Amino acid sequence: MLGKRNYFNNRKLDALLPKGLLNGQGMGTLARFRYGLFSFGWCGCEIIATYNLLQMLGRPEKLSRIAREIYRYGHVLLGFFGTNVYVLSYYLKRHGIPARTVYRKRAFFRDPGTCGVVSFWTKPKRVLTSSVHTVAYRTQEGGGVTVYNRFNNRDCAYHFASIEDAFGKYPFIVANICTEKKA
Repeated sequence: MLGKRNYFNNRKLDALLPKGLLNGQGMGTLARFRYGLFSFGWCGCEIIATYNLLQMLGRPEKLSRIAREIYRYGHVLLGFFGTNVYVLSYYLKRHGIPARTVYRKRAFFRDPGTCGVVSFWTKPKRVLTSSVHTVAYRTQEGGGVTVYNRFNNRDCAYHFASIEDAFGKYPFIVANICTEKKA
């Protein structure tokens, strides 16, 4: 019931989203999207990362539809803790996205593919005040990486010299890596 109500709210907001990749989940129209009992500003990073990845791969999907589908099997405590990050691989597989799931940081750094989504703890040590964050990224020729929706309150992408610079100091959880070029 809650998922359906949120879907009808979010569907109206799809048309108000900026074109292209999304950043700043706690700002503007994105902050008005709902997931469970909360707004995307609180718990929408996995949904936004999935949306951004699909955009990068040339397989766009409405943000409201992604949220509705993932909520059915992925929400944690009605969105209080966002989405179970391990279900993103299920969503990608279900939609025919060729992604490789990696559970070790070293393997991720060795071969990050061309783009993907990565989940990590937001503090250098896993303490009680740390939370999980999921972002989409795209590797650049020459070793750089661009990260999308890196911060809740910033509406821009962030560029790093390497994948290690972008994610090295954060405890790694899981990544879904794509090597497919944009369609």
